[in-house]
Amino acid sequence: MAWQDRLKQAAYVSPDGTRFPFLYENVSRTFDRKTSGFEFPDADGTYVQDTGTSSRKYPLRIFLSGDDYDIEATNFEEALAQRGVGRLEHPLYGTIDVVPFGTISRKDNLKTAANQAVIELVFWETIGLIYPSEQADPSSSVLQSIDEFNEAISEEFSETIDLDSAVQRATLKDSYAALKNQMTSTLQRIADAQDSVRIRFNSINDSIDQGIDILIADPLTLGFQTTLLLQTPSRSLVEITARLDAYVSLTQSVISGDGAVSEPTLDSEATNQFRTRDLYASTYLTGVVVSSINNQFMTKNEALSAADLLLDQFNQVTAWRDANFEALGEVDTGGSYQKLQASVATAAGFLVDISFTLKQERRFILQEPHTIIDLCAQLYGSVDDKLDFFINSNNFTGSEIIELPAGREIVYYV
Repeated sequence: MAWQDRLKQAAYVSPDGTRFPFLYENVSRTFDRKTSGFEFPDADGTYVQDTGTSSRKYPLRIFLSGDDYDIEATNFEEALAQRGVGRLEHPLYGTIDVVPFGTISRKDNLKTAANQAVIELVFWETIGLIYPSEQADPSSSVLQSIDEFNEAISEEFSETIDLDSAVQRATLKDSYAALKNQMTSTLQRIADAQDSVRIRFNSINDSIDQGIDILIADPLTLGFQTTLLLQTPSRSLVEITARLDAYVSLTQSVISGDGAVSEPTLDSEATNQFRTRDLYASTYLTGVVVSSINNQFMTKNEALSAADLLLDQFNQVTAWRDANFEALGEVDTGGSYQKLQASVATAAGFLVDISFTLKQERRFILQEPHTIIDLCAQLYGSVDDKLDFFINSNNFTGSEIIELPAGREIVYYV
């Protein structure tokens, strides 16, 4: 395969999910090394501090042409002016989360090229993490974006599933059932821990089972019911680690291992299978989001670890989706992705924000033996409401419950 064969269609997906394909000429990208040089008066040479790299910038000259080029160019301009993170489907460098940066120029050569507009701009890659922290209620913003995601992915599922034949409907039913059975075996125990969650989870689960033949023929309703089912256990009062572990395990079961990337088929079976898996994998990620905001974190490390886990899972799901779209020769319209990204980014920003208000970890080495009760009282000023937390955060063993030996590393929070 030559380099020409590896080029892809160029497009920009705006924050509202609208996709704009475009033509282009030469391409390039740049990035900065974040370094600082320090000169010392009594030493030869220079100390260079290396703190990594900046995100990459992608300057492009974009061409829009045709009978309706003026309308297309105006719509494209409006998309570039939208606030938020978009996606650049670069013909050579892959798919990147970007924000249009700096001056954006449009030129209409009405005399020399009357049916063509030339737009020049720079797309700057962004991590998309920090959203405005002054929101009145970040949790409500996250839940609203989850609702929007549910609608978007249900619509995508409905629009892309092919159910023209009885064989396709039967195959979809089998694929869906396998994923749902795996999900139930993992999330049922989480749901069962709280009566209200268990009742809602079982009610949705039973309604899908009883009406599966009708729902297969109505993928929009099936998709929406599935999102509600998968997200319900995330609201349980089960310890946060158990909820996150369950959702991460289920996500990995979909996106990892043999068969995770679909092989193209002559019919629509591969596409149907991928879209069903995407419905589950992307919704599992929203389970991580809802679990994270539906929790009272005790320490700064806990909140930051949850944010890191959320962003890592999002990156993995995104890479898996991109690999499947490429393998199947399909294009991601970006609708559900934009909503998923918004919920992940808002939740991660919220977790980072609250981490500054939480207790920070401290460590030291015991110089002499102590009892747990005495040391807990010494560090926290109280035993009644801190002892269990002190034991759990240090993973004390049975013998240490009696006496902590000298040389033992102790963790506490202030």
